[in-house]
Amino acid sequence: MINAFYEPFPDAVIIEGREYRIVTDFGDWLAFADMIDDSELEQREKVIMMSEWFIEPPDIMTKEAVNSLFSFYHAKELEPPEIHQESEEETETEATEKPPVLNWKIDAPYIIGDFQRYYRIDLLKEKMHWWKFRILFSALPSESQIMKRMGYRGADIGDIKNEDERKRIMKLKQLYALPFELDEYEIGEILAK
Repeated sequence: MINAFYEPFPDAVIIEGREYRIVTDFGDWLAFADMIDDSELEQREKVIMMSEWFIEPPDIMTKEAVNSLFSFYHAKELEPPEIHQESEEETETEATEKPPVLNWKIDAPYIIGDFQRYYRIDLLKEKMHWWKFRILFSALPSESQIMKRMGYRGADIGDIKNEDERKRIMKLKQLYALPFELDEYEIGEILAK
């Protein structure tokens, strides 16, 4: 974990002991997320395109190079180590994937509006390190539009005891739901139960 108060955010990744500078602006990393989520691109195409996030790309896009970009994207160094351990355990124990609670492209208007409202930052004009953006995003208050939407999307209806409240949350959960598709393997896992 790094201390964001005094440790500089990285502008490079290490691959096979060598430092490679990368782009760091949040807009570039939102484009990275869109590219990864693009179902029309094949995995091979995505790996080739990833070289665009390097200022001087390695000669070959190895698994280590790809992993280094994902590591930068996820910015796990900003979180305490115990969070990673818990999230890895959850991933291993969950049989099916949960629907997403955030989509950078679909949720863009609410994120842009919330940054303007709470931070007075115009994301359409601002240049900002991806990790700074992540810090500010995660610190948005629970009453912000994006955090409300994410809260409704991720709500566990089974935990709500009051029937009227459960119905209200279910309607909001459906209203704010993001498109979500399971692959054939995941559908088979659900049907096998």
